[in-house]
Amino acid sequence: MTPLIKEFRFLFWAILGVIVPFGFFLCFFPSSTHSYCAWVVPHPRSAMLIGAAYLGAIAYYSLVLKENDWSQTQNGMGGLIIFCVVLLIATMAHWHQFRMYHITTLVWLIFYYVGPFMVPIAYRKQNALRTSFDGGKGTHTLGRAWRFLQIGRGFFYITLAVFWLAMADAICQIWPWPIEPLELRVFAGQPAIIGWNAIIALSDRQQWRSHRLGLVLGGAIGFVQLVGLLVNSTPYNTAGVGIVLPLMFIEWTLTPLLMFIKHERKKS
Repeated sequence: MTPLIKEFRFLFWAILGVIVPFGFFLCFFPSSTHSYCAWVVPHPRSAMLIGAAYLGAIAYYSLVLKENDWSQTQNGMGGLIIFCVVLLIATMAHWHQFRMYHITTLVWLIFYYVGPFMVPIAYRKQNALRTSFDGGKGTHTLGRAWRFLQIGRGFFYITLAVFWLAMADAICQIWPWPIEPLELRVFAGQPAIIGWNAIIALSDRQQWRSHRLGLVLGGAIGFVQLVGLLVNSTPYNTAGVGIVLPLMFIEWTLTPLLMFIKHERKKS
């Protein structure tokens, strides 16, 4: 096992320091974004949509720090980069909506600009220290069917993320609640994370152990999103996209759960 270098541990603790308060406020105080957010989110459901990703990611980063194992962390780094890039695109496209010189705007910019630059540098240093795969729990490989499932769902969701980024203005018109293009483009980062699974499934890193934590990230986000849809009392149009969203969040939750049930019971 190769432990995480101090740069990655610092980065993950810093990420937790940002997503814990942001996720908490966006999910539990979605109507007060004028007080704490980098821009004013007009609709509470939109705020919860963004905040759910942060709350779900807490489980992932907490487990990454607890496991302290590069072989389990490595596959998730690409998802982090893709998420940051999508949010940078959303930020540049809607910069006029951000509150200039606000402290949370500064934190937002540091968070999403520094990440894509820091991660590749730390990644190269971490790989230089990498030791051989040491066996143990989870060293068996993904089954062929599960690998193809990851590839299929990954390409579907990365395509969906690109479509939402490009067509946000039109999609807002059929969304199940009133939403702005900025919030929809920020949300596109979540299916982009799921889409990263296709890249990983096509790589040569097929041990179950190296997929576990990345699946926790997608599953936790899907579960929190599903709960958010159920507990928020604001109007929701169940026609069209309105029925697709909960089905998508159920899939995000169930697929990792089923993969854990299947692979965690195997003996190494």
